[in-house]
Amino acid sequence: MSFQFRFASIMMLRRQQRDETGALVGKANEAIARVDEQVQEIIQQRQAVRRESQESREGNVSVDRLLSSGRYEMQLDADIHALNQTRAQLVQELERRQLALTEAEAEVKRFERLEENERAEYRAELNRQEQVEQDEVTSSRYLRQRNQFPGREFTS
Repeated sequence: MSFQFRFASIMMLRRQQRDETGALVGKANEAIARVDEQVQEIIQQRQAVRRESQESREGNVSVDRLLSSGRYEMQLDADIHALNQTRAQLVQELERRQLALTEAEAEVKRFERLEENERAEYRAELNRQEQVEQDEVTSSRYLRQRNQFPGREFTS
């Protein structure tokens, strides 16, 4: 008779849920990284616009070009602001998912400890049964020897 953990299917389900939650945490981290990359790209674009604006101020100044670059820079600032808001929401979602992952991991660990305890109890019971069998064999051997040779003292 081999050991069979009575909650094996539940533990397998909890591990699957933990793994899925971990994957969701990974996706949230990836989304935050993508937003950060977009913000960096926009910051670089804004710096390029500012350089061009300063370079165009030397010599002939085009008012339309200054206004256009000013509007474009304002749009880039608005894009950065919107991405920062999105990032804040993603960070909140990441924290929620990390909490769920922590809870899922704790649940799996509880089942693993329960399995360890049951396995230890199973081994202890097997050892106890083996000891009982050995005691019975020794007792029967002693009784056989005693019956074969009455009046003699035997030690096992």
